[in-house]
Amino acid sequence: MKQWIVHNWFLKIVSLFLATLLWAAVSNEASSEIGLEVPLEYRNIPVRTEITGDTTNTVEVRLRGSSNLIADITAKDVATTLDLSGMSTGEKIVALSPHNVEAPFGAEVIRVNPSSVRFTLERTFAKAVPIVPTIVGQPAEGYETGPVLISPTTVEIEGPESRVNTLTTLATVPIRVDRRQASFEQTADLDVPDPQIRLQHPAPVRVKIEIRRRK
Repeated sequence: MKQWIVHNWFLKIVSLFLATLLWAAVSNEASSEIGLEVPLEYRNIPVRTEITGDTTNTVEVRLRGSSNLIADITAKDVATTLDLSGMSTGEKIVALSPHNVEAPFGAEVIRVNPSSVRFTLERTFAKAVPIVPTIVGQPAEGYETGPVLISPTTVEIEGPESRVNTLTTLATVPIRVDRRQASFEQTADLDVPDPQIRLQHPAPVRVKIEIRRRK
């Protein structure tokens, strides 16, 4: 034991002295606190499920540390994550704590605001719905709109189950027939009313509109 203590004793004393100086410098350095708006990342969402509701997209993270360290930290240096692995469908209220935050070394996470998030985890659902052409305006005087043919007649949609179940048809964007005197054909995009509903095979719809003389 004595040999271990006296071996390289000079280097050990110097190291201890430098470590003491470093500790003193760090302990005497003024600390600061900062609040950052950080995106909330939902990780490991179960397969064929989707997050719906008024989800929380950003949180405020309060960090404390030395003034020099805190001054250089930006929102890009901090990550706040929520692990959804193994969750079942339904309404959820999940607590957020400093354990959900990844911050630079030396920065202490004081708190996260809000302290919990509420959302709904829904099953992803798909179905086919009929396409309805939207015709606006009036043909020229003495003419009227006849049969309207569309191709395809249905479209596959996908999204959260509750949203998909409320949609029974899907309309095209308005097609104007103002002052028309002859039949015509054109393509039209589909007007999806809910941003959480997606077209499985997005493509314009062919619409053929007959314009005929009024009898």
